[in-house]
Amino acid sequence: MASVPTVTTELGALVGLAGDGVRVWRGIPYARPPIGELRWKAPQPPALSGGVHVATEYGPHAMQSPDPMNPSAVCDEDCLYLNVCTPDGPAPDGGWPVLFWLHGGGYRVGHGEQLGDGAEFARAGIVVVTINYRLGSLGFLHLAGIFGAAEPDAGVCGFLDQVEALKWVRRNISAFGGDPSRITVYGVSAGAKSVGNLLGSPLGQGLFAQAISSSGGADHVATPEAGTALARRLLDEVGCHDMAALRALPAKEFVEAQERILTGFQALWLWRPTLHPRVLPEVPIEPIRRGSAAGIPLLIGCNSNEGSTYALMLGDDIATAPASGVLASILGDEGATQLLETYLRRVPDLKAAKIAAMGDERYGIPTQRLADAQSAHAPVYRYRIDIAAPGVPEQLDGGHGTETTMAWKTPLPLASHGSAVNPKRESAALLIHRAWVRFVRDGVADADGPEWPPYGPELRPVLVFREDTDLVLDPRPDERKAWGDTEWASGTWFPVT
Repeated sequence: MASVPTVTTELGALVGLAGDGVRVWRGIPYARPPIGELRWKAPQPPALSGGVHVATEYGPHAMQSPDPMNPSAVCDEDCLYLNVCTPDGPAPDGGWPVLFWLHGGGYRVGHGEQLGDGAEFARAGIVVVTINYRLGSLGFLHLAGIFGAAEPDAGVCGFLDQVEALKWVRRNISAFGGDPSRITVYGVSAGAKSVGNLLGSPLGQGLFAQAISSSGGADHVATPEAGTALARRLLDEVGCHDMAALRALPAKEFVEAQERILTGFQALWLWRPTLHPRVLPEVPIEPIRRGSAAGIPLLIGCNSNEGSTYALMLGDDIATAPASGVLASILGDEGATQLLETYLRRVPDLKAAKIAAMGDERYGIPTQRLADAQSAHAPVYRYRIDIAAPGVPEQLDGGHGTETTMAWKTPLPLASHGSAVNPKRESAALLIHRAWVRFVRDGVADADGPEWPPYGPELRPVLVFREDTDLVLDPRPDERKAWGDTEWASGTWFPVT
């Protein structure tokens, strides 16, 4: 890539890179470093320095446990950076639509550029913004229950980072050729649950025009009681209960401490935003049902066997160990038994039933309920993905997170090892990407595939992406009905000791 002419933002002039039909600016600070006195504080707007800045390198990832797949990754508490990828050439009148990406990782791991810059979206005429936000205890440690009003925002810092980044994009994206009135927020997993938070929070109103939720929902927040209990556990683990001393401790000590409480895939849902009187006054699905996001089109879906990814990473025995307890806490012993019997009509054995039910507890049912809620107030397009990307082992078909590379049209190293690729899967993967592009650009998801009408709770039309993609009305209705209307507090699957 070669240098491109600068763009002028409130930070000054930014110089990026160009090539292959796109332009890229990386490592742009959207807030001041959340260090020292700003640890566990709401993000502050970046200092306006003027001048010329080279924006060609990604900023550090949020503090997190080391990634064995990316051992050279730089993590730092100073992590509030975003990246912008645009089409090459002049923008149309009014600007290009904007895709604002929120990465997944259970609020514990991950980073904005894990799927790349978004070049395929940009080549399709979309400006892509990817961000990093605070994770784990540094992003979601609920201190208000311990230290009171002096620490009001610690339990929602990561969410407030997302809001601050959106505000920066609203103010500056026109300099990159983007249209601030056509922003689509898009997230997967924790990023999708963050989309639900934005749809339901008073702070999200007016910041974006559309939303894409992939394996999310709008229910994954902690009660103040749960947030306080976890905060006390973390402070005991680091052996410090004084705020000044806590802000002086190295950030890595908090990451190490939280990993001692729960680690790996078992810890993916330990950290999350806590209900907050100004930021998240109630579980987001409730205001969404009342119309808090009225008029915002939503593309929403999940995968057909979300829990299989956890089973692969943890092993069937560990992945299914908490299932009976989790399901009984929601439906009672008899209800949990009946639920698993319902899944056993479709899957081969009890372990498979538990894996399927746990995937639905975390993703499938929250997705269905968010689709139902928003469909009363805006067009909703619902999907289900039954396959993994071409070249990925079929045991991960419909597994959690396996659709993202297809939506982003990101090449997979796994697919280059000489294995035969099923042309029907290649076609379905391309259709997924085209549908996402069409939705971002036009607010509808139909992309030269099967007819895809808006979703509603009467017929429940769902486009099922598989080798023979088609529209299905109310897929798996018995399993949906077996959950009933029971509401439950979203928690951790694995106990905190």
